[in-house]
Amino acid sequence: MKNAHLRFGWLTYVKSTEKTTTSIKLRLDRFIGEVLPDPPRQAKAHLISVLGGDTQISAISAAISMTDRFMVEGPDVPPIRVCLERNAQCFKGSIQVPGRKKPLRHLIGMSEEFASGTMSSTSGRTLLAGSDKSFVWASIAHIYGIPGVPEWADWFQEELKNHHAMSQILGIGCDPVMVKGTKEQFLDWLSWGVESEAIRFPIVPGSIRWPGLGLEDMFLQVR
Repeated sequence: MKNAHLRFGWLTYVKSTEKTTTSIKLRLDRFIGEVLPDPPRQAKAHLISVLGGDTQISAISAAISMTDRFMVEGPDVPPIRVCLERNAQCFKGSIQVPGRKKPLRHLIGMSEEFASGTMSSTSGRTLLAGSDKSFVWASIAHIYGIPGVPEWADWFQEELKNHHAMSQILGIGCDPVMVKGTKEQFLDWLSWGVESEAIRFPIVPGSIRWPGLGLEDMFLQVR
């Protein structure tokens, strides 16, 4: 974690009223966003993770509930206006820092789409916080209930490329991707793969053991 702050970004929130102007700038350690075609230089945020004090975090939480916009910037991400939009969810926590009397407050905000994995099966698009081929294949198989084995990850990655079904999206502290496709499409790919013997089912019957992958492993796989 040495020099971890150099990988952080910034989240800026400015709120003006007739009498006062509120300006807050917080460290942003994780961000996932999707650039919007119109208006330009704006994005739909799917995940924000910020650190700050009690008052600052409370203000950001209130701003999310009111669907206010923020300015986000970080490594490889130029300043861009973002919003979590309606029905976003917030999760708060505390981080006790040695030598500091009061703990830091931590807030994670998630869009309705990212928080609800069930939306992927109906929308035909799946947001994933990592691009590692094993993680992508395991996630798609789990979300859509597709039969398969971990060894098919390389083949599935190639199918995504051939069908132009996976694209990079904005990320700070992670390498997120968007996978487009329905369960029927993925099953068609698998059917072709088995028929062509590009992939094969295990010879020995039995349960399939998928390797574990924690959040720490996923978020450390950053470009």
